Amino acid sequence: MAVYPIAIVLIISGRTGEYGFAGVVSGCYVIGGAVGNPFAGTLVDRLGQHRVLPPFLAAHLAVTVIFGILVATGAPLWTLPAPALVMGLTLLNVDALVRARWSHLWPGESAERSTAYSVESTLDELIFVLGPLTATVLATHADPAVTLAVALILVSSGSVWLSRQRATEPPVGEHQAGERRGSALRHRGMLLITLVMVFMGAVFGAAEVVMVAFCDQHGHRTSAGWVVACFAGGSALAGLLYGGRHWRTPLLTRFVCSAVVFGLLPFLYLAADSIPLLALCTAVVGLGIAPTLIGAFGLVDSIVPARALTEGLTWIGTGLSVGYGFGAALVGRIADSHGAHLAFWVPIGCALVSAAFAVGLAVRLRSASSPARAVPVG
Repeated sequence: MAVYPIAIVLIISGRTGEYGFAGVVSGCYVIGGAVGNPFAGTLVDRLGQHRVLPPFLAAHLAVTVIFGILVATGAPLWTLPAPALVMGLTLLNVDALVRARWSHLWPGESAERSTAYSVESTLDELIFVLGPLTATVLATHADPAVTLAVALILVSSGSVWLSRQRATEPPVGEHQAGERRGSALRHRGMLLITLVMVFMGAVFGAAEVVMVAFCDQHGHRTSAGWVVACFAGGSALAGLLYGGRHWRTPLLTRFVCSAVVFGLLPFLYLAADSIPLLALCTAVVGLGIAPTLIGAFGLVDSIVPARALTEGLTWIGTGLSVGYGFGAALVGRIADSHGAHLAFWVPIGCALVSAAFAVGLAVRLRSASSPARAVPVG
């Protein structure tokens, strides 16, 4: 899942020589996931993971093959956004599926579940270290079809493997309990958490496209993969440090502090005037990612009831996807017209807005009538 977005940018920009349309196609893929994930999460809560994964995987296989054929045969550019959108639409949010399993194994607030969420976030960052590196090497040295084929093989094998892990799958009956079923967004604080994620995702999408453009403008386009990987490397380190200790500070306080730190760190990009310095700035910015995401997952777990937990967790990925698509689509034209350095103001602005929504979330939850539930200690 970490190969697709940057691979699309590299494949399309390599064909057109520009980043504007590449960002749009990559944004269509990510926005497709933003639309499909909540719907798929609701289906999983109703039917179970093992029933929903296979048909979504089959659809994803088919449309990715179509996208690869269009790219390989030099089809008109206008034919690419639609299949990219459906590619994202049919790729399930595995993060939410796995975290729902941890929540099922360790119900209630527990150190084990907090540690499990931290481990998952660290593994996510490992994926986003290896993914961009793999995509860059393949997209710049091999046929585009090879890059897509490798990603598709990884997605398919992982999805099949997960669907066969029936012992840890949350029972459907657990999620169907309750008098009425509604969107997880109706629970207090969920919309604001999602908005925090939207603007975090915009930072990721905008920064990745600008980093590719920055490396290209400095004559080292092939360096983009390891520079982007520094993003995830910094986050993985922070995730290990965060998950390796027991916290007494309330979860909401930790989340807001992490979000504010993340909101300020992207100002470092303004100091980048070389690729090594850009990589260093990216790694430092990445330190704010994992703690913020771990806190977000923990808050959703405490806010949303078990019967809708998978859907609730997918809203984090949905928010990130919507923001990623928006940021990637917006920043490409700025980088083309005015250069990468000016385009860095897009992720900076998005990070500040994300921090502002996190502060608003704290105000919202602390004014709730039952603060003990809204502000858990993890």
